Amino acid sequence: MRKLSTFQLVLLSTGGMIGSGWLFSPYYGLQTAGGGVILSWTITALLTLILGLTFAEVATCLPVVGGLMRFMGVTHSRTLGFMFLVLGWISYIVYLPLEAQSAIQYLGFWIPQLVSNHDGNVSLSSAGLWAALVIMVFLTWFNTLHLSKVSKTNAAVSLWKIFIPLLIAWGMILVFGKPEHFFASDHLPKLAFEPVLLAITSSGLAFAFSGFQNGLILANSTSNPKRAIPWSIFAPVIIGWVLYSSLSLMFMFCLPSEKFALVKAVAPLLGLLSLFGLNYIYIILFVDAVIAPLGTANVFTAVTGRILLGLGREFFPRSILTRLNKSNAPAICLWINMLLGICFLLPFPTWTELVNFLSSLVLLSCMSGPVALIILRRKFPTLERKFTVPLYRLTGYLAFVSCGLFVYWSGTQNLLYLVILIIAVAIVYATIFAKANFIKVIAESWFLIVYIAILYLISELHGKSIISFPSDNYLVILVSLFFCWIFVNKHDQIESIAAKIEQFKHEVANEQH
Repeated sequence: MRKLSTFQLVLLSTGGMIGSGWLFSPYYGLQTAGGGVILSWTITALLTLILGLTFAEVATCLPVVGGLMRFMGVTHSRTLGFMFLVLGWISYIVYLPLEAQSAIQYLGFWIPQLVSNHDGNVSLSSAGLWAALVIMVFLTWFNTLHLSKVSKTNAAVSLWKIFIPLLIAWGMILVFGKPEHFFASDHLPKLAFEPVLLAITSSGLAFAFSGFQNGLILANSTSNPKRAIPWSIFAPVIIGWVLYSSLSLMFMFCLPSEKFALVKAVAPLLGLLSLFGLNYIYIILFVDAVIAPLGTANVFTAVTGRILLGLGREFFPRSILTRLNKSNAPAICLWINMLLGICFLLPFPTWTELVNFLSSLVLLSCMSGPVALIILRRKFPTLERKFTVPLYRLTGYLAFVSCGLFVYWSGTQNLLYLVILIIAVAIVYATIFAKANFIKVIAESWFLIVYIAILYLISELHGKSIISFPSDNYLVILVSLFFCWIFVNKHDQIESIAAKIEQFKHEVANEQH
């Protein structure tokens, strides 16, 4: 198999970080945090970097396809492994409806019938929902016939997605930007730390950086992993921080206070350009705003089908989930994913609502990285590592706390959804695999359920002004440190972990042949 270069790996990660997020997050973040959105982007980048470091080491120890979602199944019980794998799979399911929704929402700039706009709260209309559904059906059908090999075209697409937004942002700032537009604006929130933190998930900032995982998944396919892995983390995060901050600065300095209401939340970038009569740039933004998200959706449709296929092979080896069609595609898995994706599209018709839930779910499943890092370094110090994180305990605990804060900032409603979803997954596992032993399932997963339930309780108490800001965040940090210690010490027996590591090595060997 041809090895990926470091440059290709960096572009895989960077391309994954520049999906629909750049179309909405800079503007929505500005609405939530005002000028503090730059601080929001900086905090998000730093926390993502810490989290990425933990995965960088573990990914080289356990180099399996979809490994980021399977780490907890190695270090902990089969119950917890199933729960994290399912939660990670669900987080990928949401990408298809999210990117379809993004494309339709931007089309709403030209076709208003596709969206409903009530006082700046944009959602898909009935026609928009049907259009998004058509896109989901088409992409699912397409992937049953054809499995794209994106590595050949990814470099050009990623470079386009990096440079076009940057050129537009800095071109606008240099030509039309005026500091007084920002400092004299009465439509932006005053600088305060609480909205700075809330913007991180509620405005899609955390979602925008979640693509850092793509490079790590393929890290072991590079010719020089020791060099490629840190570059695949640092470079995309830095590029993403520069790009997203630049777009936020563009809105700050180019949008006059008296015209703030004229920029429609349906398609913020197009709205801003229209104020300056730059209609000739529309065609470029049309490609980025509609075609690029659909390309991202196509990739995630294919990947999510393979994730469900892996879930089937590990937990349901003789089920329909393991079947491939004549094109060697997991057609049944693809259609199941699409049907479940519709379930997310309907209750979350707005981009911000859908991305908020997705951010919390993705970052919840990422807790496996910090936990696996600490356990594997402590219990298996001689395990081969192509990349080693310094101060692994400190890094692991900080990364777990980062996940906890990301999840907490997603809001009370999403935390409640997470609690319900986790309990539902536990019930499903108990029903299928432990019919007469539900108590054992709870004993092996209670700390995950209780942890998220406590975060929900803190958020609820904060919403009722019983716990003030920033005391609620301090409490989340303390609770996260405590539960990280519980996760680390509730690991599976050492012999069982060793056996699973050997099983993964055989799986990798079979994949390579």
